[in-house]
Amino acid sequence: MNRRKRSTSSPRMSADQRRTSILKSTIACISKFGFWGFTIRDVAEAEGVTEAGLLYYFKSKEELLVKTLEYADSINAEAIAKRLGVSEETDISDGLGYHGNFSLKTLTTATVEANVSRPQLVSLYIVLQGESLEDNHPAHQFFLDREQKVLHEYAYVAKRDGLENPDRIALQTLSAMDGLQLRWLTGGKTMDFVDEWKRFINIIIPD
Repeated sequence: MNRRKRSTSSPRMSADQRRTSILKSTIACISKFGFWGFTIRDVAEAEGVTEAGLLYYFKSKEELLVKTLEYADSINAEAIAKRLGVSEETDISDGLGYHGNFSLKTLTTATVEANVSRPQLVSLYIVLQGESLEDNHPAHQFFLDREQKVLHEYAYVAKRDGLENPDRIALQTLSAMDGLQLRWLTGGKTMDFVDEWKRFINIIIPD
């Protein structure tokens, strides 16, 4: 990414449109540079605005990070929900697994399919998750909470599926997905992530 390349985005955006555009630019910057490496100036230049102009919408780098992660989670959940046929009117903020009768295999396969279509989001999560192992990272608690939320959701669905040891199944499932995602990205996305996931989940949950 060229840190000096300015965006051609329209200056006539509404406030909401500008916020969304800033969040999208932040995803790109963090995916490339990480949290510690990207600057407010990077995002401002990508947006074609001043640093002061950007800070009108987000008061600090830390606030921008949190809002970016919340935005990324939101659009990712919406993409998965669409694949599962969950109504757009449904509040899925607590987790998709609580809003349908689909199995854990179906839920996780839809998740992988959505991730394949949004590699930049996968990169965002992997970069930040690695950085946030340090407890002084501003996303440290976010990722701890997010992991527990996903594990609880997966365990709930596994129990609904009638599987033994749902907590263990949830942990194995999330661990396998995280590992495959990393391999997919580091391998230049040449691996058939969806096909490999179907193989893995059938090992974890045999028919």
